[in-house]
Amino acid sequence: MNKLQEFIAIINSKIGSGYVYGGQNSTPLTMEALNKLVKMYGREHYYFSNYSAERWLGKEYYDCSGLIVYALQKIGLVPTNFDYTSNDIYVKLCKKIPKSELRAGDLCFQKTNSGIVHVGVYMDNNRVTHARGTYYGVVNTELFSSFNLFGRLKFFENVVPNFKIIFINEVKKVVNDTNVYEQPYDKSASIGKLAKGKLVTVEGKTDNNWYLVGINNKKGYVPISTLIDYDELLEALEFISAKSGISKEYWYNHAKDLKWLDVCFVKIAKGFGANL
Repeated sequence: MNKLQEFIAIINSKIGSGYVYGGQNSTPLTMEALNKLVKMYGREHYYFSNYSAERWLGKEYYDCSGLIVYALQKIGLVPTNFDYTSNDIYVKLCKKIPKSELRAGDLCFQKTNSGIVHVGVYMDNNRVTHARGTYYGVVNTELFSSFNLFGRLKFFENVVPNFKIIFINEVKKVVNDTNVYEQPYDKSASIGKLAKGKLVTVEGKTDNNWYLVGINNKKGYVPISTLIDYDELLEALEFISAKSGISKEYWYNHAKDLKWLDVCFVKIAKGFGANL
């Protein structure tokens, strides 16, 4: 896996994390940390009429530029004691590109009369992952028309992503106990484990056969082979067959019979001990 792919994987692993102005931290937010930020930057960045940054207590937290700087620091491309605003990232770290040349890992900026006010990471298929704001947190959205300036990080000018991710929303079942990895390859660090039989929501699928899933308020990757499709109806049929003695074949073979449901209810009642 190249550095660009590591960068993309880290950014996407933070989907579901919080947005806190001035945040650049993989440590869960505490009131102590929030109060410190409020003192530094002012209450107006954290408390609003119907919501506040307190909604992200207990979660990792970033602002839009902090998310990108964190990922670059994580893979050793910028010093850990450096910080950059969205404008700094564009001016100091990027080469300007047209929208037509966007590829995964490029940066998308929102520029207004006040200057550059927001940044996110392009993820192909007209999608962008960004720390959107206090209300939303880190999300993957469409590439809004308000993104009107684009740049390629100079670290990645001659690097091409070696896999792509498609964002989905599907429930699947864990086949066997399996590790969840920080990156979509099995030599990366494990961030937790999924137990056999657990239902998980899959949020993305890479074209190198990994799923993006959530675990313990984090996002990580598991091999596609470790999860199977989950069908609630089939699970219900398995349960009823075991409890009532009605074979699954009966359900399938008689589904079109007249009064099929009536007969099923009688069989279920008898299966649970009714004296009919």
